[in-house]
Amino acid sequence: MGFTPQQVNAMSMFQFQAAIDGYVEAHSSDDGAGKLSENDVDEIWDWMQDRI
Repeated sequence: MGFTPQQVNAMSMFQFQAAIDGYVEAHSSDDGAGKLSENDVDEIWDWMQDRI
């Protein structure tokens, strides 16, 4: 994110969380790329259940 450890230590938790939220929003796409479909989630869940 570009903050020095000293800058992070000087921030409140609210300020730090706001910086994280802004960073994630700025570096995330809104097109849904990389997200699993419901079908993919179901297939992974079934696969995991078979391993137990």
